[in-house]
Amino acid sequence: MDPSEDWLRRWHDRCPGATSRAFLRAKPSTYEWLAGHARPGDRVLDLACGDGILLARLRARGVQGAVGIDMSEGELSAARARLGPEANLVKGRAQALPFEAGSFDLVTCHLALMLMRPVEEVLAEVRRVLRPGGILAAVVGGRGMEAPVENAWTLLVRRLREEPFDGPSLGDRRAFSEEGLRELLQSFVNVRIESMFVELSGTPDEVAASLWETYDAARIASARVAVIEEALRADWQALLRPDGMLPCSMGVRCVTATTEAFR
Repeated sequence: MDPSEDWLRRWHDRCPGATSRAFLRAKPSTYEWLAGHARPGDRVLDLACGDGILLARLRARGVQGAVGIDMSEGELSAARARLGPEANLVKGRAQALPFEAGSFDLVTCHLALMLMRPVEEVLAEVRRVLRPGGILAAVVGGRGMEAPVENAWTLLVRRLREEPFDGPSLGDRRAFSEEGLRELLQSFVNVRIESMFVELSGTPDEVAASLWETYDAARIASARVAVIEEALRADWQALLRPDGMLPCSMGVRCVTATTEAFR
């Protein structure tokens, strides 16, 4: 197992549901964007399904029997608690999917594809398990996207740039940029990439809790966490709205790609 993959698995075992806790209040909803690509009769696979929040959204839209796969037992336990014993959940890796070729109409992935290595193996597996004409829909991190205005997220990124990271590098740099994504998705057709900012605003405590449950924050020296948080909260004072809410927005890229209709 790649060192970064092992690090991510252990992190998610410790912090199941961290992604959904932050992105459930996202506007527009990245989970709804993904769920919107499914039709009631579709066979759907959710890669890195986490605590099952997207599977719950699919169920609410009438998609029965969607499958979730994740390498973290902590996340899968949280998903079972959310979805009940009838949920179809599999422990496994996206690089070696335990499904027959052509098993799915739609494969979804929320903020995980850019972290998977080797990502070429993941995409080859996605192509294999999708039916001809099947769709991959993924939300990936928008590294390099410039926020229109300064907010809590941009201030965190600025602070963390000054800190040394402890642990392996995460993901494939190509999957964080539009140019790199198009290179990686050359074997698909109808590739569409939309850049957007999602609002994650909340009270300072809500925003702080979300920001500290991130991979970057988890890889800084523990002795520095309190120092950085104190500095950030001082920075945030100038951003607070009259209602006490703190603006926070993050760039993401929403990707769709289709397999060839005939192979």
